[in-house]
Amino acid sequence: MLRVFGMALSYAAIIYISNVYGAEAFGRYSLSVTLWQLLILVFSLGIPQAILKITADKYNYDKVPRSNYLSKAVKTLLVSALGCSLALFFLKEWLAISVFNDPNLIRYFKYISLFVIWGVFHSFLTEFLRGKQDFIKYGLFVYVLPYLLLLAFMYLFKTSGFQESSTILSFLLAFGVLAIILLFYFPKSKATKDYPSKNLFALSFPMLFSAAFMFISNWTDIFMLGAMVSKKDVGIYNAAYKLATIALIIINAVNTVLAPKISELYGKNQLGLIGKEVQKGTKLIVIFTIPIVVVLILFRKSLLGFFGPEFVDSGQEVLIVVSLGLLFNALSGSVGQVLNMTQHQKELRNFTIISAISNALLNYFLIKSFGIIGAAVASLMSNMLLNILCVIFVYKKYKILTIYRFWRIYGN
Repeated sequence: MLRVFGMALSYAAIIYISNVYGAEAFGRYSLSVTLWQLLILVFSLGIPQAILKITADKYNYDKVPRSNYLSKAVKTLLVSALGCSLALFFLKEWLAISVFNDPNLIRYFKYISLFVIWGVFHSFLTEFLRGKQDFIKYGLFVYVLPYLLLLAFMYLFKTSGFQESSTILSFLLAFGVLAIILLFYFPKSKATKDYPSKNLFALSFPMLFSAAFMFISNWTDIFMLGAMVSKKDVGIYNAAYKLATIALIIINAVNTVLAPKISELYGKNQLGLIGKEVQKGTKLIVIFTIPIVVVLILFRKSLLGFFGPEFVDSGQEVLIVVSLGLLFNALSGSVGQVLNMTQHQKELRNFTIISAISNALLNYFLIKSFGIIGAAVASLMSNMLLNILCVIFVYKKYKILTIYRFWRIYGN
């Protein structure tokens, strides 16, 4: 329910920005948020994902830390985040003007450079909560509170006469405030047992590359559209894409619970139970995702109308294509979680690299010819490729079939 409520709040924020400031301003906001997410992912070095896995292991965490893996992670992230902040601060003009052809983005990127450290620690601290299986706090700090604060800050800035860049400032302030609050949930006790740094990085780096290339595979379209089409088109595309991601509600909710469960069962060498848990999750995902996709396609014109009239005509085809891609993702099951939580981060990384390269090439040629619908088709094709590669590997390795078994409906 927290995920659903949080997504409703996020759509309220998108509708507010698109109606108050227009598609062009929403395009700048979308591009900036995507850059922010990429920087946090890269400069977190895969440590948040590793912390999830390490914390779920009672050998390292059992109500209190049993090794010093957390303190080592904090020191590493502090140095990395500061480096990112300085680099972006000095490169903001070049990035805005030379890459994205929009001087108005300079202020957006300046704000990001000042707040990126808080984004890194928000990611780290929320994954720590997830590793402890404290799902209520995790859901609040990831899905609900950021968008409540975003809406509050945007309203405050708008009534105070701030310009459109206050949208990204509101977003960043929300995560900054939450990161500070999360520090109070961080363990204060010090563990005496050493957790080797090489073990931390051996786990985190493959996860970093997998997550980074998966992010690039999913969001290359936004960056390439930002450089190749108008910011208005970027805004229309991202609004349609965000609307389609309603289909991810169930997938994300199931994965949040399933990931630590798979890690725990793998640690106990109970592979058979992993297969059963994954199939239960896939069945749940598919049963609820198919009706969502059908509604999105049938009522696409009315739904896009909430963002404003300029979003309707160009956004309909994008919404259809992206929705179909997310449906295929749902049918494939939690295959990425299985790979990450069973020591196959490197294989996931390799598959994601293949998908990311394919996505970049497809985006380049299809955007030139077809604009935003070309970007949607490129994302669909590369996403299907990634899921197919992962499903085949998991089945060959563990004889676990993550895809939804339609034939079981008929008792065969």
